[in-house]
Amino acid sequence: MPKSYPLEVESIGEDVYIVISRGHHDIHEFMRAVRADFSWPLGVPTHIWMKTRPSRDPGYTCFYDVVPEGTRGAWPATHVQEAWGDDSYEANFPTGAPGKQESPHA
Repeated sequence: MPKSYPLEVESIGEDVYIVISRGHHDIHEFMRAVRADFSWPLGVPTHIWMKTRPSRDPGYTCFYDVVPEGTRGAWPATHVQEAWGDDSYEANFPTGAPGKQESPHA
């Protein structure tokens, strides 16, 4: 049985806005969680595989590498990074999710 991961967003970018959560989550639920903490210009989330690599640099605890599925030690991630204009999540999903209508009282 595959391991399940809670939806917990984490900023891992330095020069570029990057937010991840371990596990392949619904992209709209993921973006609601992201938007609760971050207002950065971000694109449409994708499902990728990552591996954590320890750091010898005292400024970092680890580094995150994108790897092919099946790589030893890889874990699933929902990933989104900086994007502007037509590439942004909001430009692609103005109401947050297909078929979902925004409340006029929001």
